[in-house]
Amino acid sequence: MIVRQPARAGFAHKTFVISACLDLLNKSDTCHLSGQCLEAEFYSWIAYGEGIYTVNSTLVGTSSNLTASSSGGAARNSSTFSDTAVAIATEIAENEIAHVRYLRQALTAAGATAVPCPSLALSPAIFTAAATAAVSALNDTIATNTSATAFNPYSSDAAFYLGAYIFEDVGVTAYKGAVKVLQSQAYATIAAGIEAVEAGHAAIIRYQLYQIASSDTGLYLNSGDAITFETAVTAINALRDALGGTSSSSVESPLTRTPTAVSGVTIASPGPDLFAADANSVAFTRIPKQVLDIVYFGSYTTPGGYFPYGIAGNTDVDNINGTSTTDSCASSGAWSSSLSAFVPLLVASIAVVCGVLYY
Repeated sequence: MIVRQPARAGFAHKTFVISACLDLLNKSDTCHLSGQCLEAEFYSWIAYGEGIYTVNSTLVGTSSNLTASSSGGAARNSSTFSDTAVAIATEIAENEIAHVRYLRQALTAAGATAVPCPSLALSPAIFTAAATAAVSALNDTIATNTSATAFNPYSSDAAFYLGAYIFEDVGVTAYKGAVKVLQSQAYATIAAGIEAVEAGHAAIIRYQLYQIASSDTGLYLNSGDAITFETAVTAINALRDALGGTSSSSVESPLTRTPTAVSGVTIASPGPDLFAADANSVAFTRIPKQVLDIVYFGSYTTPGGYFPYGIAGNTDVDNINGTSTTDSCASSGAWSSSLSAFVPLLVASIAVVCGVLYY
């Protein structure tokens, strides 16, 4: 935990601030780099038919439990994926792999700990479990005869987009919460540049889902009614709100919206809701432990979901709350050049994950 100290000159104060900020970076790294590994692994399977260990084994770090096949990811069904879907998956995979590589190098250069990628769970069974929980969040029940692997994001364009949706909005809200731990405008500016790429991922996935909003997912309620993609998105939103403790004040955006009326102008309605933003068009906020609640499918204190054994490294995220200045590392002469160069990268990538996110 970072505690503010009275300003005092000299090497002792500089050493204290750098040490305290490194502690925050290590805690933050635990969440965000693990989340980057999650997204990179998922998109790599869709784009290349292999996980990131096979793409480049150095990506997973030293002593990682993530191997060529341990995540349960699968190659896409080439007969049911369009060129558009493959192109989208490939560019996002390139982005996420670049983030993993860049952050791992930057952490090492800053003197912080570049944790290895943790064990991941990305099998169709895990996605089906998420779908079942999402339907329950709508106070409904998925059909009792649903196969344990019914929701397979590797099976088609549409299933891929829905699987990707589970991650993407979480990353955008996570960035908004994580960026508050820094007080330097320069750091936030650079961070925003990287985050813009992540927001683009979320928007393109949302648009693809909007185009098939009324189509059936292939999943059914116990009543026999088909679950459309719009209903599935609504269910995922409800589940993330419930897990993150934001049901009373939602930090989710639906798949469609009613555009603001403009006198004398005809606007098609409803239209797509492409951005996870509030009424002021400002990104919603989640703090790290809320993101972990979501990707663990429960509580940030109990590993599960996409991280069956938890995220790697220092998992003490209780004191990174995104609202208290006691967890902030401000720009000052106390920062070493390597730290000041690294922090913007950390904060920006936190938005991706931890997914998620770091969160």
